[in-house]
Amino acid sequence: MDRRTACLRQADAFREKAIADPEHHDQWIDEAIKWLERAMEASCRAVVTVEAGDTGDIPEMARGAAGDARLNLITRQ
Repeated sequence: MDRRTACLRQADAFREKAIADPEHHDQWIDEAIKWLERAMEASCRAVVTVEAGDTGDIPEMARGAAGDARLNLITRQ
C-alpha cells in the first residue's frame, strides 16, 4: 500500500470515529484533517477544509486549485 492510500484510510477511520463518538466529534475530525493533509503531501493534491456555513466559497476555492488536483472536502458541523 502506498503512503497516500494509507493516509486516506487513516482519515476514513477518524471520520468514522467522529460519527460514532459525537462527544469528541471535533477532536476526531481534526485528526481526519491531519491525515488528509498528509495524503495531500504524499500525492501533491489539494485538500480543502471548511466550517459549516462557509460552503458558499467552495466553487471559488476549487477554481483556485490546480486543474489536475483531486479535491477532498470535510465540513465541520
